[in-house]
Amino acid sequence: MPSVIFEANSIGREKRVEVAVETPLVDIADEVLAPIPFSCRSATCATCQVEVTEGAELLRPPDDDERELLELLNSPSTVRLACQAVVCPGDGVVRVKPVGT
Repeated sequence: MPSVIFEANSIGREKRVEVAVETPLVDIADEVLAPIPFSCRSATCATCQVEVTEGAELLRPPDDDERELLELLNSPSTVRLACQAVVCPGDGVVRVKPVGT
């Protein structure tokens, strides 16, 4: 079962959680009050950009909407939208932090 670590930043303290089923990062963040800002939940506002510093292989690849928005923003390949990035089954750790922190 993968674990997700939301790194501490100016919004709040570090949160760690084990994920039992495929779940979007934003839903996990919302459930544990993780320090990740978000708004639209539909890959249109880019508020929830996170840098994946570990465990990108445990996330589903970006879909067309996410990829298009990240390309418009010239985001590096380590950046994902928490509203679109889905944690997949497997062993390991996914570590994220909001972009710009």
